[in-house]
Amino acid sequence: MQGAIFTAFSDMIIEKMGMEQWNELIDKTSPQSKGIYTSGGQYEDSELINMVVALSEKTGIAAEKLVEAFGQYLFDILYKNSPVDVSKIDNLRDFLLSIEDVIHAEVKRLNPNSYLPSFQYEDGPNGELIMYYSSKRQLCHASIGLIFGAAKQFDEKIEIGHPQCMHDGADSCKLVVNFTG
Repeated sequence: MQGAIFTAFSDMIIEKMGMEQWNELIDKTSPQSKGIYTSGGQYEDSELINMVVALSEKTGIAAEKLVEAFGQYLFDILYKNSPVDVSKIDNLRDFLLSIEDVIHAEVKRLNPNSYLPSFQYEDGPNGELIMYYSSKRQLCHASIGLIFGAAKQFDEKIEIGHPQCMHDGADSCKLVVNFTG
């Protein structure tokens, strides 16, 4: 996993819970990296997953909710550092539709070894946007958080349904984005 994800996670933990909590997570999970991350580095997915599990055990907050909160926090960082000028996109739907063919395509062009989730889209019967998420990492809850972060960026209110999930054996997660006003 890209180091920028780890640096953002450590920033969030330190900002929201303090340096002591970050150090405690590193001590408890003993990551191979020793908790020293650089944005350009590559680290084992298990390091982040182990920290989320340990944080969930300590706080009593479900791991899925922690990952979703992290996704929402991560959105601002990814948006500000997007390799594509997304400032001309003025609404959430168009932004979400640009992820696969515009943003991810540019990330892959710049970093061919990066592993990114894939999205497929369809229009729902009542104006919803249906997004099919698939990834070997199965971080669908991070995607939900990222979508909520994007909704905040575009000052739009949404609800997200998650009627199909890879964690339940599906080939992809079905995320139904309902634009509520």
